[in-house]
Amino acid sequence: MTQRRATERNPLRWIPATHPRLTVRGLAWFGENGGRFSRLPLRAQGRVRDEVWDLAQCPASARVAFRSDTTRLAVRVTNQDADIMDHMPATGSNGLALYSGAPGRMRPWATARPGLDSPAFESELFDNVTKKMREFRLYLPLYKAMTALELGLSKGARILPPAPPAISKPVVFYGTSITQGGCASTAGSDFVSTIGRRLNLDVINLGLSGNGRGELEVAELVNEIDASLYVLDYASNVDAKRLRWTLPRFVRTLRERHPETPILIVTVVCFSMFNYKKRSQDGLEALRDVAIEFYARQRRRGDRHIHLADGFGLLPFGIDCAFVDGLHPTDHGFHIISERLAPVIEQILLRDT
Repeated sequence: MTQRRATERNPLRWIPATHPRLTVRGLAWFGENGGRFSRLPLRAQGRVRDEVWDLAQCPASARVAFRSDTTRLAVRVTNQDADIMDHMPATGSNGLALYSGAPGRMRPWATARPGLDSPAFESELFDNVTKKMREFRLYLPLYKAMTALELGLSKGARILPPAPPAISKPVVFYGTSITQGGCASTAGSDFVSTIGRRLNLDVINLGLSGNGRGELEVAELVNEIDASLYVLDYASNVDAKRLRWTLPRFVRTLRERHPETPILIVTVVCFSMFNYKKRSQDGLEALRDVAIEFYARQRRRGDRHIHLADGFGLLPFGIDCAFVDGLHPTDHGFHIISERLAPVIEQILLRDT
């Protein structure tokens, strides 16, 4: 009864996420794609592998940014389907998460919990808050293709452009399922989104679960983005032989158009299997060696804008409560990664941009 009275007093005005007063960030080709929530341009379909294309339809780390004095906020969402994974909460894979606060100090406000029996759902995020202008970020599903999104704001609420990021050009992350956000419990708690909030950066997440393999077709697409920093974090999706082959080619492709843009290579994190499985120990160490050797060689050749972050230091050996399944981080694991990687990114951007 109380909720019904509040709803009647505070009716909603529904607007699509493509509304010109809203700003969609994290989708490099959003305008070219006519407002579709794809992380790659539509012209890339058929150019990249089907698995890459399908994963790119999940708008990981993308968000709707705006300021508003709305006293109520709700969302209407249509996902491609309602399927869920057995190791990741649906709130992270299929849901949305709302943050609010000053840039660099945003805090979680609410989560839009998806329905388990239908790809379309409606969720109220808050109601009856004090009418004042606030900064909002609404994070989109990490692992589900979203086909439609509407925001419901209180009638008469003003909508203003969001505050600008600290640096105009985005930081682009290319990598694996960990980069994409598996297995964060909410959209927005993956390490890419968390770093974006901590440093007030515009981030673009091109993590491709199991399919970040350093392919030339993807490198050429990444090269289209005028970034402040490229983060290459795909080592755990390949073996040492493939990393040795693809990493120089990927960097060379980026350098064709962006000779002085900083590039950060991230080595593999220390998975749980490192505790007991010698084959995994040898494989991870080999991947780490390839990345370190390539980084050192590039520096010797005069590339002063290439950098390295050791994954063994970002999520180190034996750390507790950090993994869901020994491979994919929990929110605690993502928090550790973001706390340790954010200062590295901040230092690079302060020095190189």
